[in-house]
Amino acid sequence: MSFSNDVIITLAVCGAAGVMLPAALIIAGCLKFKKAWKPSAAVGAGVFVLFALILEQLMHAVMLPIVGKSAVGYVIYGALAAGIFEETGRFVACLVFRKKLNTQTAILGGLGHGGAECAILIGLNYISYVSVAVMVNLMGFDKFAEMAGAGIDIKEQLAAQLTAIAGITPALGALSMFERIMAMTAHVCLSIIVVKSVSEKKWLLFPAAIILHALPDAGAAMYQAGIIKSIAIVYAIMAVVVIMMIFIAIFLCRKKRGTENDRQ
Repeated sequence: MSFSNDVIITLAVCGAAGVMLPAALIIAGCLKFKKAWKPSAAVGAGVFVLFALILEQLMHAVMLPIVGKSAVGYVIYGALAAGIFEETGRFVACLVFRKKLNTQTAILGGLGHGGAECAILIGLNYISYVSVAVMVNLMGFDKFAEMAGAGIDIKEQLAAQLTAIAGITPALGALSMFERIMAMTAHVCLSIIVVKSVSEKKWLLFPAAIILHALPDAGAAMYQAGIIKSIAIVYAIMAVVVIMMIFIAIFLCRKKRGTENDRQ
């Protein structure tokens, strides 16, 4: 087993882009948004780490063996879990930092949340894949597996995982980045929705954010459960929902500005 130069370059480019793109967007936001509370990006990132990577994963460890026995249960849980945990985390952060809330702060918070997700899921993962690919090419699979302490059963699993990594083409890498860009856009919009829920006491916007978050996750869960056969449908659902989020976020921001103008 070996990794082609094209695959290694793809992994390296995606890994670098996964870290640099969100970092550049956050820096640009901090420079542009004069009224934003600058630590909001760090708060957004912290919400993702705590609520998505820690608390949600603990819940998965308990629930997935249970709901995995039923396709319907898996889809319902898979659709709602991320939305409930991440939007609740966002809601709690908004309550804690209520006095700092405004639209610009919401945008930075969303960039921090979505940026951390992109940097970890694409950036760090793909960079680690590069190091693995280089080591396998230099040492050979058998020596690499031996160094990793893989037994016979684990060696087969390792071979399957490496084969999947070796199959990441430039097109798949670009698709992964496109998915992360859509996800970052969604997190910015959802951040605006939840901030408006707290700052303007429109509490129904909070469960609305959970539902909006759940819609693309439902498509992904149905694909994993074998209900949806085409990955293109999953991305189409995601794109439609993200466009909906953009329109809702713009409407909420314009409505607020219109109210302020009326008062003046």
